[in-house]
Amino acid sequence: MLRDATVFEDEHLPREIVGRNSQMNEVTDALAPVEDGVRAENCFLFGPSGAGKTTVARAAVRELRREVLDVPTAYVNCWKDYTRSSVLERAANTLADAAVPKNAPARELIDTLQDGLDSPGVVILDEVDQLQDADVLYDLHSVPGLAWICIANREVDLLARLDERVHSRISVGYRVQFDRYTVDTVTEILDRRTAQGLEPGAVERGTLERIAELVDGDARQAITALRVAARKSEREGLSTIPPRLVDDAVLDAEAEVRRKTISKLNDHQRVLYECVEEHGPLIQKALYDRYQRAHPDPITLRALRKNHLPKLEHYNLIETERGGEGKTYRLASRTG
Repeated sequence: MLRDATVFEDEHLPREIVGRNSQMNEVTDALAPVEDGVRAENCFLFGPSGAGKTTVARAAVRELRREVLDVPTAYVNCWKDYTRSSVLERAANTLADAAVPKNAPARELIDTLQDGLDSPGVVILDEVDQLQDADVLYDLHSVPGLAWICIANREVDLLARLDERVHSRISVGYRVQFDRYTVDTVTEILDRRTAQGLEPGAVERGTLERIAELVDGDARQAITALRVAARKSEREGLSTIPPRLVDDAVLDAEAEVRRKTISKLNDHQRVLYECVEEHGPLIQKALYDRYQRAHPDPITLRALRKNHLPKLEHYNLIETERGGEGKTYRLASRTG
């Protein structure tokens, strides 16, 4: 049944981007100056998980490279590279094609970028609100010709972390908002993935619509659910995906996406999540008390509220409820 499983992987970049024409236009407009040998405009992409932010950013850079074949580009996932030095090191390695020594000072990495970037370039900073030190954006901004596409859930969670000097310098740029996909758009995305990745006739459109209805506008979960349903059908020796498998496939896909997200949490987020998982529901003070006991190097409650708890909420790992004792944190409820 599965003809090309890579079509259902997170890294797959479709030939056409469904339901995001206005966002694509904004990002390509921001990058257009590169075609004239000029630095692109910085671009911020904000919206919920699974709304197509990373796909649009990568597709816009792909379009740019069709016009300017040798434009230097880089992709940094700030879940993995979240320190100032690791971001600068990856940018220097990719954009300047430079072999930089491990643990090189930030100034040396910035100089390497400045010396090695001889034409306008673009770096995608995915999950940029995961940065340990968001002031690294100022470092990148200081490199002549280099522009970025920053991807985050909410503007306030990113820009509120910057000091005033840095904020005034780098906050100017395109701001592109992404809402959750509609059911019709998710269905169309699934239909196109089906055409590329499954055998003809493997799934009816009504089944795709059912998946789309269950995922609350999250295309990543929907695509995962379609792959899971196809695998389940194959194991049963079926040549088509029956509707009876859809609900379980969506639940399994949600669990898979959740596991991937948990595996990427930084140490503060992981401890917070485990405290809620083991002891929740917890009011904020009780959560912080348990976090302090569990983490070897705890940070302040204010820093957790500002930088870490919102991320757990945005990725549907925890949810909050406000009551007489303030906020209460519990594990997010599953689909269905």
